[in-house]
Amino acid sequence: MAPSLCRTLVFGLCAIHTAFAQSYTEKYRPQYHFTPKDNWMNDPNGLIYYNGVYHMFYQYNPGGNTWGAMSWGHATSRDMTHWKHQPVALQARGFPNNITEMFFSGTVVADEKNTSGFGSRKKAPLVAMYTSYYPMAQNLPSGKSVQKDQQAQSIAYSLDEGMTWTTYDAANPVILDPPSQYADQVKEFRDPSVFWHDATNKWVAVISLAKLHKLLVYTSSDLKTWKHESEFGPVNAVDGVWECPSFFPLAVDGNKRNVKWVAQIGLNPGGPPGTIGSGTQYVVGSFDGKKFTADANNVYPAPTTPKDSVIFQDFEKAGTFTDLGWNATGDFVGAGPANGPINGQQTVTGFSGERFVNTFLNGDATTGVLTSPSFKVTQKYINFLIGGGYNPGKTCVNLKVDGKVVRTATGTNNEKLSWTGWDVSAFQGLNAVIEIVDSLTGGWGHVNVDEISFSNTLAETQKANWMDYGPDFYAALSFNGLPSEDRIDIAWMNNWQYGQAIPTSPWRSAMSVPRTLSLKTINRKTTLVQEPIDNLKSLEKSRKYSRSWNSVQQGDQELDLSGKAMDITLTFSDRSPASGKSPQFGLVLRASADSKQQTRVGYDFTTKQLFVDRSASGEVGFDSTFPAVFYAPLSPGNDGTVTIRILVDWSSVEVFGGKGETSLTAQIFPSDDAVRARIFSTDGNTRNVKISASQIGSAWN
Repeated sequence: MAPSLCRTLVFGLCAIHTAFAQSYTEKYRPQYHFTPKDNWMNDPNGLIYYNGVYHMFYQYNPGGNTWGAMSWGHATSRDMTHWKHQPVALQARGFPNNITEMFFSGTVVADEKNTSGFGSRKKAPLVAMYTSYYPMAQNLPSGKSVQKDQQAQSIAYSLDEGMTWTTYDAANPVILDPPSQYADQVKEFRDPSVFWHDATNKWVAVISLAKLHKLLVYTSSDLKTWKHESEFGPVNAVDGVWECPSFFPLAVDGNKRNVKWVAQIGLNPGGPPGTIGSGTQYVVGSFDGKKFTADANNVYPAPTTPKDSVIFQDFEKAGTFTDLGWNATGDFVGAGPANGPINGQQTVTGFSGERFVNTFLNGDATTGVLTSPSFKVTQKYINFLIGGGYNPGKTCVNLKVDGKVVRTATGTNNEKLSWTGWDVSAFQGLNAVIEIVDSLTGGWGHVNVDEISFSNTLAETQKANWMDYGPDFYAALSFNGLPSEDRIDIAWMNNWQYGQAIPTSPWRSAMSVPRTLSLKTINRKTTLVQEPIDNLKSLEKSRKYSRSWNSVQQGDQELDLSGKAMDITLTFSDRSPASGKSPQFGLVLRASADSKQQTRVGYDFTTKQLFVDRSASGEVGFDSTFPAVFYAPLSPGNDGTVTIRILVDWSSVEVFGGKGETSLTAQIFPSDDAVRARIFSTDGNTRNVKISASQIGSAWN
């Protein structure tokens, strides 16, 4: 390789840190989650453990605290708890005024056999593979040409264990275009994940065709020349785009003779049900070095109307809502179901038949309430199709029993109608009505509804295996360089829906806690389990809190427990809901003295779900979708015990349920004085309650 065609990056002027002391005590600054010292951060990149050091590279803007000038930031650690900021590893070419190439997401491997030829027998190179994004058409030093906004795959190498990097300009990009049949996707071809496959003695790269929901598999002997082998997808959740994919093996139940592979896939938007924006799904299957094959029970059909459904209202009859037996107020007086799929410039999809409720009558200025005829709840579920705006309480469908809203649902800022359903078993035998509410006059201020039915089967949105059911877990990546049994993931703890507006300064975004991954058989299915690595003990403060109750009475109780950063484990017995009741149990955390600020973490005994309610968690007004309640499925253990572990930091909660088969991650932005904690039990008492907690200190000190 001619030296004139290589570019050795110069770092002295690009250091993340400066000479003055940094306290890391700014408002909302996480104390044990990684954050950059300043500026914008998103996806973790190039996670690798090498020679006793954990390296975290990440998408970074060296010029500001919103997305832009994508470069690779860098930090190192000996324990994944205490991180040291390093100089920028790969800085956008031409930064700041004439950027010709940005460095998008990718991975780093240790080329121990020096297959690339970048190192020697005595010094193994680290090799990074990343997506080059070209904001302008240009001819490259390699002689290759790229078009405006092209995404292609390039490599760089380091001969000093990741501290400085040289881009392989003699041949970059090493994968210039996607396969010819996907030539039109050249601007949506990104995020390579590279690993060594022992059985075939080859390097493997997994790359996303983002808009087509396909993962392309490539192989190489030297990290320079790549062959396209196969593709995987689309399957399961396919709203938005697929990004940041990876494949990795895990033993099932610790049995090394039974190894399965996991495909980990970022999705934006179209995250878990009840969230808006980003999410991460996984698929369990097999991989032979060239092709990933999903297990049959990991591919789910598109949702349909349950076979045992009894239609309550399908809105197919011509006439007004009053003609259909519904009470109409506001702009809905004299109006009827829509007979056409157009909302302004957007097409509504997913409705059943020819007509449906569309409150976009006079644009988003339309307001009013539609109330159904009264009915007796006779079956376990009420199912319906819903779309439109995500505005809890303002554009929504409600179930009311005795005049009280007991269930509610809203759209996802999407004109597509999707299935949702309520577990109403606690209200069987009671009279109820359904409300369709539109009280918003702008900003996705409408709701679309169709085919309301009663069933003993729950109709769901497109089913997927979700890594995390919260809104703030995206672009997850695991460390190369660790044994398979020590597979450790880190994710971007933010969401593209509002990530650039969160109220932090001078930095934006944090990473999740590192999580150990394993596969366990739960309810006869191979399930991905996540557990926080045991890295917080060194940060625990001396005073620990522990208490138990034979029974916690209905209501709230103040706890002699407070703090902005805590590690809490809560266990309690499952209980059966009484008729007409919907009992819950859990903790109120980061609460102010007047309770106007609080985050509720708990368990719903009727639906068997964990939940995090951040609707009053502090500063929530920067995005209309931020104040919300998020749910995650969790069955009690075989002994009827529910176990919840909660990691609280200055601006986040991460909740792990059961053995770790369920997790839910959410950012919060409470006031500094919102430190109180309470325990609550609704609609009855909760038995056999135990709580243990530790306050967590700063990893920066």
